Amino acid sequence: PIIIISIGVSLTILLSGYMRGAMGDMIEQNARFQTGHVKVMSRAYAENESQMPNDLALLGVTEVHAQLEKSFPDIEWVDRIRFGGLLDVPDKNGETKGQGPSAGMAIELFSKSTGEIQRMNMEQSIVRGNIPSKNGEAMIGEDFARKLDIEIGDRITFMGTTMNGSMTFADFMVSGTIRFGSAALDRGILIIDISDARYMLDMEDAAGE
Repeated sequence: PIIIISIGVSLTILLSGYMRGAMGDMIEQNARFQTGHVKVMSRAYAENESQMPNDLALLGVTEVHAQLEKSFPDIEWVDRIRFGGLLDVPDKNGETKGQGPSAGMAIELFSKSTGEIQRMNMEQSIVRGNIPSKNGEAMIGEDFARKLDIEIGDRITFMGTTMNGSMTFADFMVSGTIRFGSAALDRGILIIDISDARYMLDMEDAAGE
């Protein structure tokens, strides 16, 4: 009886701790990557959020920032843009050697004061290379890179649509690969600085979230 009770109690504590940890990680990961602790967007964007409708994004975010920081000074506000499109990988002759759908995320990588790199746990999640440090650089998911046979320093081309609905093409150099531990992210994530996204998507002084 002592052995049976000991095993039962041990299993209960182990599974209870595991479940609490798993749920906590899930909530924290969603807050960091998706929902945010507090999220501000246009009403129309919120109604179609899963489609990443940048044509319904917030405009004049500099003014919005000022209002939010004045009203809620204890909260740290950052801009983010989500976008989707097709990633094309050329070979040494410039011909396409691979393509795949990509879910892009633009965050403030060049400004250390925003804390986005730490918030996204990027430094601990790097598999190869480095975090982008200048315009024209990008990171992609490690699984995505292996699928399309992409190496550090390779050129990739993003094809998508701008905020105004026109086609856009942009070349990036892969500075590094990353693995967040989420299959949905690792299989198609493209991370660039928000300044590159604003130029590429015609979203000057605008942000989805």
